[in-house]
Amino acid sequence: MLNRRNFVQAMGAASLAGALPGGVHAAGPEPLPRRPIPGTDESIAIVGLGNARAFHESDMALSRQLIDVLLEHGGSYIDSGWDGRTVLSTISREFDAQEQLFLGTYIEGKDLRSMRAEVQGFVDLQGGGPLDMVQIYSPEELEQRYDEFVALREEGLVRYFGVARYAKEFYPAMMNVMEKGLVDFVQFNYSIMEPEAADDILPLAQETGTAVIANRPFINGNYFDVVRGQALPGWAADFDCHSWAQFSLKYILAHPAVTCVITETSNPKHVIDNLGAGYGRLPDADQTRQMEAVIRGLL
Repeated sequence: MLNRRNFVQAMGAASLAGALPGGVHAAGPEPLPRRPIPGTDESIAIVGLGNARAFHESDMALSRQLIDVLLEHGGSYIDSGWDGRTVLSTISREFDAQEQLFLGTYIEGKDLRSMRAEVQGFVDLQGGGPLDMVQIYSPEELEQRYDEFVALREEGLVRYFGVARYAKEFYPAMMNVMEKGLVDFVQFNYSIMEPEAADDILPLAQETGTAVIANRPFINGNYFDVVRGQALPGWAADFDCHSWAQFSLKYILAHPAVTCVITETSNPKHVIDNLGAGYGRLPDADQTRQMEAVIRGLL
């Protein structure tokens, strides 16, 4: 069985990861900072991977590279859906990385029996359970079927529940299940170009002790269309920011309610740059306002 040590020796971890901004190198990188999962003694690294094309297109070789870079830098959270669930569960077992990785998995079963079978399949693929987190797209459905999710946890198949959406129109329904204490994690869009979550749902996450996974940090690439060809402000170095990707990610991580931010790149070099946002200083309130002004000026 391929394990992570053999894979690293075959591929060369240093050639995969190169050098991180700020002098952090693949040969011995400093582990990414971590933030606690509220109400637990557990934590996850503050930058993770989303459901990258390599995962859901079942590109095993590229997926192994992406996961290896994440692991080399102490990363943990990966969001997995569609065929990506099978890929990630398989590689987690191959690399013997079940303890380090924290997989957020989407399930689709419409009753407890089908949910149980679906979850058990992924438990078997990753070499044992329970699954770290199962997510669902509909907050309303989670509320209606909450007893079924509880049953999965009581049976030792699942540890955490989550709901995941990508636009502000879903915030009210998500806030409803947060207020009722039905979820451990929420995942939604928050970025320098979509900052509305800071008005209500992020403060509620702090109040209710709900972990937050921030998605769409680059607005499906639209952010880079805005900043392309522009010089990064020199003062970004004051919070250890070395690229436009890190500019957005550090803005997101500056909010204390954000547990982890995820990106969906399938390019290992871009993963390294994104991970670099987790190192060093983060912008303070005055600096985040400056950052917002910069982006407003480019729109």
